[in-house]
Order: sequence, then C-alpha cells, then structure tokens
Amino acid sequence: MKLRRFLCILALLLASVLQACHRECTSSAPGREVSAARLEISGSPRFSNQVHQALLLLKERDVEAYTIVTNYVRRIQPGKHSGMWAYKTPPTYEMTDATAFYSLTWCAATIAHDSFHSKLYHEYQKAHDGPVPDVVWTGTAAEQQCMQHQLAVMQRIGAPQREIDHAKQEADGQYVKDKETWGDYEKRKW
Repeated sequence: MKLRRFLCILALLLASVLQACHRECTSSAPGREVSAARLEISGSPRFSNQVHQALLLLKERDVEAYTIVTNYVRRIQPGKHSGMWAYKTPPTYEMTDATAFYSLTWCAATIAHDSFHSKLYHEYQKAHDGPVPDVVWTGTAAEQQCMQHQLAVMQRIGAPQREIDHAKQEADGQYVKDKETWGDYEKRKW
C-alpha cells in the first residue's frame, strides 16, 4: 500500500514537472520569429522530458542556438537513427535514445547541430528558386559547419570536456559521405 501511494505521488510530481517544463519551453520571447510553442515533441514521457530539459538548457545558456532550433525545427521525435529531415513538413529531428540519454548536454548539442542542418536548407530555399541541392545542407562540408556550431554551443552550455573532445575528433565531418544513400543512413550507429 505504501509503495502504491509513493508511486502515485511520484507520478503526480513528474506530471507537474513536465507541465512546468512545457510552460517554460512554450513561453515566447519578445522579438523572436517563432516560439518553442510551435515545436512538437513526441515520444515517451522520459524522452519528452529529456528534450524539454535540453531546450531549457539552450534557452538559458545559448539564446542564439535556441533561436536557431525554434526557427528551423518544428518536431523532435525518437527514431532508429539520429538525423534531420529539413525537407519534411514540419522539419523534423529524429533522435535515438542513445543520443538523447547520453547526457543532457549531449542531447542539447545534437539538437543544436541538427537544427543548423535545417537552417542551411531553409536559408538556401528562401534565397533560391527550385530544389535545394543536397550539398547545401548534407555531406562533409555542411557537416563541418554543423560541427563548428555544435562545438561553440557545447562551450557555451558547459558540456564536459570529454564530450567536447569527442566532438572535436568528429569536427572534420568525415564520418558522413557527400552522396550518402538510404543504405548509408540505415547503417548509422547514432
């Protein structure tokens, strides 16, 4: 009986925390194009809470990165592999549990990283007629830009040095291919 009562109280507290996080993430900041209210987060309560906490970390410690996320990502959801679907309606970041739960700072940094892919895509689309070439937002050169953004964000949000060192090792973007196929995407370990 005590365990049941404890679990009920714990569930109520968790619901209260999630509701407070949701209110905090969906409050709009003056002068912003888009607020996080238009950012849909799906997945388990644990996944949603981790993403909300990562967004709060970005909002508190790196407003520029938070603004890029809220302007260029409309949905964050769990996926078999992590990746940005900038061309989807709405632009969607899929994230594996391994990425989301490695640490809060890693979760926030990868959201920032993939939002930059979407920024590259949408800025090109806005400035040019016709389809967006893949090389604009995917491949080695784009990956290098996104990794530089991620590294800067990691510094500002106070990521542990081991995470920053790992990201620096990947900063050349050589872990992706310039003409990545669906099969290459399916082979991802992240």
